[in-house]
Amino acid sequence: MTLTKEDGRERVLLTWSSSLARRRPRTFAIGVAAMVLGLGLVWFSFPDDFGFVILAAVMLVGALGQLFFPVTYTLTDRKVHQKVLFSRDVFRWEDFEGFSVFDEGVYLRFRPRDLRLRYLKGLTVYFSSPSNRDEVLDVIRRRLGKEADKAPEQASGQEKESR
Repeated sequence: MTLTKEDGRERVLLTWSSSLARRRPRTFAIGVAAMVLGLGLVWFSFPDDFGFVILAAVMLVGALGQLFFPVTYTLTDRKVHQKVLFSRDVFRWEDFEGFSVFDEGVYLRFRPRDLRLRYLKGLTVYFSSPSNRDEVLDVIRRRLGKEADKAPEQASGQEKESR
C-alpha cells in the first residue's frame, strides 16, 4: 500500500516482518523453555489458584512479546512504525538523532526531546530473514540524512557501524 503526499498521507517506503524464531531458533527455544519453567514455578507456588498462572502468562507475553511473536516494521516518508501482537509504536524520523548498525539490525537513537524519549533511549529495528539489510539501511540513511560512520568494536562485539 503506497500513499501519496498530495493527499496529506504518509508514503510507505518499506514493510517487513522479523521474528526471533527465524533469526535465532535456539535462543527462541530457550526463551520458551524458560517461560514454561517460570509458569510452572508460579503454578507450584499457588497450586490452588490457577488465576495466578494466567496472570503471570499475560504479563510475560506483554513484556516479552517481541521475543515470541513476529514484529512488523513499516518505514514511511514521515515515521517509523513497529507493531507486535496488540502493541504499536510510532515515531517520527525527527525523533532520532543517529543510528548504529549491528549484524541483525539497526539501533535508532532517540533525540531526548521529551520525558518518554529520554527513558526509552532508542528503537531496535531488526532485519528480516532473508536479510533486507541494504534496503533498510538505504531508507534510514536517506530519512536521517546521515551516513553511518565506522566505530570501534563495542563490548558486545556485534556493533559494526555507528553514527
